Amino acid sequence: MIFSFSTFASSGVQTVDGIMGVLGLIGDFFYSIYLFIFDYIPSLIVQFFIWLSAFALKLKFYFMFEGIKFAHSVATTFLDLIDISSFVNSAISALPQDMKQLASDFRFFEALTLVVEAWITRLVYSGS
Repeated sequence: MIFSFSTFASSGVQTVDGIMGVLGLIGDFFYSIYLFIFDYIPSLIVQFFIWLSAFALKLKFYFMFEGIKFAHSVATTFLDLIDISSFVNSAISALPQDMKQLASDFRFFEALTLVVEAWITRLVYSGS
């Protein structure tokens, strides 16, 4: 069976002109395979690793946020359990009246309570 080269013509805009046209189509076919293997697949692999690193970063921030929320709940529960203000009030009652007045004018006991609560909160946060 003998076919003419015009039987290898493709439909549409692209036409095959003889044996050079057929060889050109074969070259385009193998070039598209080459592009797929050596251009598209490596770029998809790079895009996948970019997506994977972004997802890992998102997970890291999510776990950090959840850890901080948990540490905050532990710190507030711990501060409610120890009730620092009762210790400060018992210490105030042991002072003479003039020292009580001076400390309350400077708001020393409120500042002491705040500093102790901040220290306990920092201790809990550093442990998480």
